[in-house]
This record gives sequence, structure tokens and C-alpha cells, in this order.
Amino acid sequence: MTKRRTHACTQNQGRQLVSCKRSQAAMEFLMTYGWAILAAVIVVGVLWYMIGNPANLAGSNFQISAPLVSNALNVGTTQLEIEIRNGAAESLDVSEINIVNCGILDLTALPTTVNAGSLQAFTVVCATALTSGDRFNGDVTLSYAKAGSSVTQTATGSISGRVP
Repeated sequence: MTKRRTHACTQNQGRQLVSCKRSQAAMEFLMTYGWAILAAVIVVGVLWYMIGNPANLAGSNFQISAPLVSNALNVGTTQLEIEIRNGAAESLDVSEINIVNCGILDLTALPTTVNAGSLQAFTVVCATALTSGDRFNGDVTLSYAKAGSSVTQTATGSISGRVP
């Protein structure tokens, strides 16, 4: 009486043995890389938990459309200070700066002239105090006219930064 083996891999019938070795190799491959992927996911999860949202680590950002160029930004608890450069070939008269989620700086009565290529700082006082530690995000609309012109034009942009 001979013992009959029921497992397909133990039968020595040429093709079945080769097929079994291939499937064993495939299973070992999946297990090895599966553990590596699982370890990478755990590391990313731990870093996210310890550091938090990477957006909170980002610095201040200020962008505005041409012909103006953003130069500097300072976010405070009661005001925002922005510095712009006039990238146009002629002087511009700034009449209003509106920052959403903060306030409006109205210079209509006495527009501020920004000469070609020069820098000018503006301070916009916020209507409500900003919370320390929060991230401020707002859209900027700057109204200006070319020197000697009565046509008002606008430059738009965005501001984001951490409130100290």
C-alpha cells in the first residue's frame, strides 16, 4: 500500500513542481514588499502625528499680479504690513488696498505714489484682531491709476502667513 500525497507541490510531476516553485516565489515577493510598504505607511503616519499638517510649517506667502511685485509681508495680530515694488515703467498712484479677512486701507483722499522700480510699504489695520497661532489667508485687491490718469485699475493677489 502506497501513501498518496494530497499536496500538489509534493508531487514530482515536472510541470506541477515548477508551477509550485513559481507561486512560492511570488508569495515570498509579495510578503517581503508588503511588509516594507506597511512599514513606510506607519512611518508616514507617525511623522504626520508628531509634526502635524505640513501646511502649518510653511512660511508667509504674498503674491500680487503685474505690474506690481510683492516684496515683503509681515502678519501681526492687529495689522498686515505689505511691501510692493512698482514693476511698471511709470509711476502709479495707489488709492485703495482691500485684504479679505482683514480690512481696507483707503487712500482715495490722498493717493500714495509709487515711482517706477521703487518699493513702498503699506500697513492695513485689521477690523478684528487675528488669533495668535492661527494661519491667516486672504485675497488682496489693490486699486491704482497711472500717474496723470483718472482710470482706476486693479491688481489682485493672495496673502497667507502664520499669526505670531
